[in-house]
Amino acid sequence: MKKTLLAVAIPTLLIANTANAYELINEEGKFVDFYGQLRTQLEKKEDKDVTLNAGSSRAGVNAKYAVNDDLDVVGTVEFGIGFKEGSYDMANRLHFAGFATQVGTFTFGRQWVSTEDVWGADYSYFFGGTGIGGISEFVSGARHDSAIKYKYEGESFWVNSTYGLSEDDTNQELAELYAGTSFGALSLHAGGGSNRDKSFDAGALTMDVQNTYFEGTAEYSFGAATIGLTYINGKLEDKGSDLSVDTDNVMLAAQYSLNSQASVYGGYELTNYDASTGDSEDYTVVYVGTVYKLNSWSRVYAEYGFADGGTLGYSNENADLVVAPTKFDGESNFAVGYRVYW
Repeated sequence: MKKTLLAVAIPTLLIANTANAYELINEEGKFVDFYGQLRTQLEKKEDKDVTLNAGSSRAGVNAKYAVNDDLDVVGTVEFGIGFKEGSYDMANRLHFAGFATQVGTFTFGRQWVSTEDVWGADYSYFFGGTGIGGISEFVSGARHDSAIKYKYEGESFWVNSTYGLSEDDTNQELAELYAGTSFGALSLHAGGGSNRDKSFDAGALTMDVQNTYFEGTAEYSFGAATIGLTYINGKLEDKGSDLSVDTDNVMLAAQYSLNSQASVYGGYELTNYDASTGDSEDYTVVYVGTVYKLNSWSRVYAEYGFADGGTLGYSNENADLVVAPTKFDGESNFAVGYRVYW
């Protein structure tokens, strides 16, 4: 599940999922912790056999050292375990360093882009996030190897921006900016960006593709319930021709806490694709699920997803879900997972 907007607004210096981390060093001016997630995931997709895999397990180290009262040096390295082509492989997920000041945090290196940090109205553990995931699919797979990121997180206002170096076109060009605020139980954010891949692999040929996008989200909490709405508009262009695709996406989601341990959630997502050729396609995703937290460091979830229509493809890095350009005809899918955090 991605961070909600309320969670983004809470000042955090380092990356998420460190609440149960093991502290290697914790003394005045020095802090180093070892964190991670062990995931086991069972999936059943329509007309496919049941699969059981690691579900994007990962582990990493956060470090923060105080230089003086106004400056901290920070860094993160993270590795993940993924199941691909019949085997488990370990690969680097994150590797960045930087410094934190009273006016914000600056980090440099291999890290998630701002779009991935901010996300939107998606409370799923697996099948949701088609709109944001569609952006991330064309933004270096939600990650950039040569990213410069700036984050400022105040009491009721935050900013998250990323600039990606192209390095002689070995990386995508990238520029993103998001900002958000909150008014009591209402949280709002908006932003967008543009990225360009001059060596986009389109199968039979290589294209010069630019993706420009805007995203806005509102989230409101009342009692044990939270409801969120995201709108996304994007344009994908082939710079070598007149071919382009305009996309509009709406994500509506809600979650409700039954008690301190159990909650239910659901969402509806609709994406419309309009090509310059005159072709048009709609893609619909509906998901419902439930999660039960056994304690502060482990949880189980079960989720059902329905997909119908055609998509250009999207990814959900947190769920280790990648959907290639596909045509779906009312397909039902299921996922059950168990996670252990530290």
